[in-house]
Amino acid sequence: MSIEIKELIIKTTILNHPQNKEDDVIVDKQLIKDEILAECRQMVQSLLREPRER
Repeated sequence: MSIEIKELIIKTTILNHPQNKEDDVIVDKQLIKDEILAECRQMVQSLLREPRER
């Protein structure tokens, strides 16, 4: 069964960090990735539930 994702909304917050903090940047990237994946999982789960609710 295939699922089509018609909408993807990405909310971002831009922070000014000094460029010399590489460790913080790596952590921030991982945090952002985790947030995006969590949002995608929620969307996919709601798409899977939608046909059953009809």
